This record gives sequence, structure tokens and C-alpha cells, in this order.
Amino acid sequence: MTNKEVVQAFIDGKSGASGRMRTDGMMLYSYNLKIGETRKLCAMAKEKVVYDYTARNNAFRSATTSKHVRLAERAGARLVSSWCK
Repeated sequence: MTNKEVVQAFIDGKSGASGRMRTDGMMLYSYNLKIGETRKLCAMAKEKVVYDYTARNNAFRSATTSKHVRLAERAGARLVSSWCK
């Protein structure tokens, strides 16, 4: 799978993996760092969020992780501060 396909699997609630990115459909990982998750909003609604592990949030981990975060954000995950875990 490509990284973009892994992110789409996360958005769709399915599992997938590429070289350094993986998801079980509920959580999204860059290397072994959890960068996204599915949050329950109420009884029936869920939301996909991705943590801002980029330089602009002073939580930079790596250029690759930043790219993974951006992919998830562009795919529809809501960007939240990495401090909101």
C-alpha cells in the first residue's frame, strides 16, 4: 500500500500498512508513534483526528511524520494539538 492508501484506510475504518505507516482502522501510526485516532463524539458519531506533530506546533518529530500528518489532514482528519491526546 502507499501512505495515501493507508490514510484512506484509516478514514474508512479499515486496516492497512506501508513502509513506515500503519493503521488498524481506529488508530494511525507513523513509525511507532500514534499520530491519529478515532474519537467517539456521541452514541453514533465518530471523528477522525490527527495530532499536529509538525514544526508549527513545536512538536516536530521528523519530516516523514510531518508528511504523514499532512496526508491525514488532507484526507479529512481533524488536526488537533499533539498535547490533546
